[in-house]
Amino acid sequence: MIGSLLELVRRIPRAGRVCFLLALVNAAIWGVVVPPFQVPDEISHFGYAQYIAETGKAPPQGAGAQYSPQEQLALSDLDFYPLVGHIDQRGILTPAENEALEAALATHPSPVGEGGASAATNQPPLYYALEAIPYWLSPSSNILTRLAMMRLLSALMAAFTVLAVFLFLRELLPGSPWAWTVGALVVAFQPTFAFIAAGVQGDNLLFLASAATFLALARAYRRGLTKRRAAAIGLATVVGVLGKLTFIALVPGIGLAVLLLAWRAWPSHRREALRSVLVAGALVALPVVAYGILNASVWHRGGITAGGLAGATSTSAQAAHTITLNESLDYIWQLYLPRLPFMHHREFLGYPLTSVWLDGLIGHFGWLDYNFPAWVYSVAKWLFLALGLLALSTIVRLRRMIVPLLPLLGCFAVMTVGLLSAIGYTGIRYRANTGVPFEQARYLLPLLALYGLFMVLAARGVGRRWAPALGAALVVLAMAHGLFAETLTISRYYG
Repeated sequence: MIGSLLELVRRIPRAGRVCFLLALVNAAIWGVVVPPFQVPDEISHFGYAQYIAETGKAPPQGAGAQYSPQEQLALSDLDFYPLVGHIDQRGILTPAENEALEAALATHPSPVGEGGASAATNQPPLYYALEAIPYWLSPSSNILTRLAMMRLLSALMAAFTVLAVFLFLRELLPGSPWAWTVGALVVAFQPTFAFIAAGVQGDNLLFLASAATFLALARAYRRGLTKRRAAAIGLATVVGVLGKLTFIALVPGIGLAVLLLAWRAWPSHRREALRSVLVAGALVALPVVAYGILNASVWHRGGITAGGLAGATSTSAQAAHTITLNESLDYIWQLYLPRLPFMHHREFLGYPLTSVWLDGLIGHFGWLDYNFPAWVYSVAKWLFLALGLLALSTIVRLRRMIVPLLPLLGCFAVMTVGLLSAIGYTGIRYRANTGVPFEQARYLLPLLALYGLFMVLAARGVGRRWAPALGAALVVLAMAHGLFAETLTISRYYG
């Protein structure tokens, strides 16, 4: 088995292995720079993983305490609550404050919590079960040491995500090796992605599963659908569904792609196509059904969803009125596109396409409580506009080469629309219930493979001769962007 694994690694181009290592190191550095629990919702994700590690079962989501006594004490002595949302606060910095924290943790408060409902407990347990491994492999039972070990697993997931993007681009652009590296490294140093990869955050498995799914679909489209490739699609899909229920939004597009692949193979390989579809379907259905049974009859957490996407959208039941389909469609449209004359005016802070999505990808950090200087967002908007025009010119120029890929790209478009629609569908109901915005740019990161493709298409816009040079410049710019974000983070928490 080890020999087969080594052979698999050797088959990955050297550039892909370098991208993997650079992404791993970058995410691990971010994990050191960002203070404990300062990645959004990390307190909830850690609490979920700790509950699984200590009890061997998923949290019941009752009315009990969300976090263990150990985590509650750590949050208190880290000055977590005064720090979040207050950029004039810096947390604990002095040796005396650190000694007080260590002394408090030395009293050995219980690491076993009650498993009360939190922002994470309505999700499936796969990511948290995986995080239980470094939790127990930690050389110390100190909660901060365990957190650091668990953050390394998130960094590893980020590195595999970057590798999946590299291999995805190799499938779509087999004649442009430089493009594989450029797209992967631009993703690796994307600061919003790296910031999330710094923490114990279930989104990291979602990003990996999504990138792996794009890769598996592209590989099957280019090389043909076989049982092994169908199994890869099925495994990536079930990891995504059992990792975070947001992935369900991609499933219609994935199903359409599998049917397309089977249809292409049907005339000459009918049996192989049917078997492949059955393999992919079984690999998704059986684990999901098993999880649903465990949820309902063993853990008593509800059905297959256990909250999650369904739970987030069901908040409309507590809103002032039932939100109609027309209102949902109206809201979803205005999240990404200009309002049409017949649409109801929505109170967004600015134009969401730039104020939420583009600015958020450029960088909103911490618990969304610190940002770049305003000029960075202004310059970046013009830069992205230029890159968009270059990418469009590439599509027009290479349209004859792109035509054979249109069915696959159409399936990717369905996956994208599914994700965007799910964000909006949840967002309007969350606002109706809480009165605060739901949308964050990190919700777009399941589309990282397409982000890498966009950057490569933009580089190709200057022509074959200069494309590698522009690609290299984009990588350098991404590295500078990430370094700027890290120094901003250091200034925020340690300045």
